[in-house]
Amino acid sequence: MCFALPGCSSSGQPAAEARPTTQSPSALPASADLHLPIEPYLFSEAETAKLTRAGAVLRKACMQRFGLDYAISPADPPTGPRTFMDRRYGLTDPAEAAANGYHLGDRDPRTHPVRPPQFSAEQQQVLTGHLPGKTGADETNLQVNGVPVPPGGCYDEAKRGLAGSGDLGPSSVAQQANFQTFKASMSVAQVTQAFEAWSGCMRNRGYSYPNPMDAIGDRRFLGDSPTPLELQVAAADVICKQQVHLIDTWFAVEASLQKELIARQQAEFTAVLAAKTEELAKADAVLRDQ
Repeated sequence: MCFALPGCSSSGQPAAEARPTTQSPSALPASADLHLPIEPYLFSEAETAKLTRAGAVLRKACMQRFGLDYAISPADPPTGPRTFMDRRYGLTDPAEAAANGYHLGDRDPRTHPVRPPQFSAEQQQVLTGHLPGKTGADETNLQVNGVPVPPGGCYDEAKRGLAGSGDLGPSSVAQQANFQTFKASMSVAQVTQAFEAWSGCMRNRGYSYPNPMDAIGDRRFLGDSPTPLELQVAAADVICKQQVHLIDTWFAVEASLQKELIARQQAEFTAVLAAKTEELAKADAVLRDQ
């Protein structure tokens, strides 16, 4: 995988700037405090929430043209990782490992079940632009309460109001790069050597995992709450990351991969950033004028 992506030399090694600095075992950097080069091209939790809120405001305005109500639900409690980088390289916080193991505590999606809104058949037609059981040809010139339904309904109208003809939210270019560099970084020699050192450290504590992703994905730890074994493994995981300098090594390698990938596709990433900036500006205007 490494040879196929920018950021690797012909020998399969990362670029020179990827060499990590030496840190003491107690100086494990928290993943949530790190920032990869790709991050500005994606959407933060706050930016995503802004787009979501603005989209709801536009849908409400669209529905009102048909004399239909559309309640804007309050924002759901935040779930999942706290930041773009949180948990990207697994656990890094000893206190979090001791309290929650590999679970997410108050941010666990399982503790915040999603309750989809209920819409009448008429509301569904206006929101989606579709009639149940009908083909696209049957939906030509669809009207509700004497008002023409926009193509794709109020959902698509709201999307166009924020993103035009483009994708709403993170672009496929940025998302693909984000996935590629993570996957590629796990095959770079510096990272695989750090994995081996981490695995040896874990083995000395009685746990057998090739790398931290296998530990965090252990099926024994997928229950609704952390088990005593999970808490023990998670604590050992963080300690071993400290001892082998895993996080700073992995981050330096992936940052190098991303810098070179972005440089090679600079025109595409410039367009991605411009589209993101425009979407957020439109969202700001919608929320300001509501």
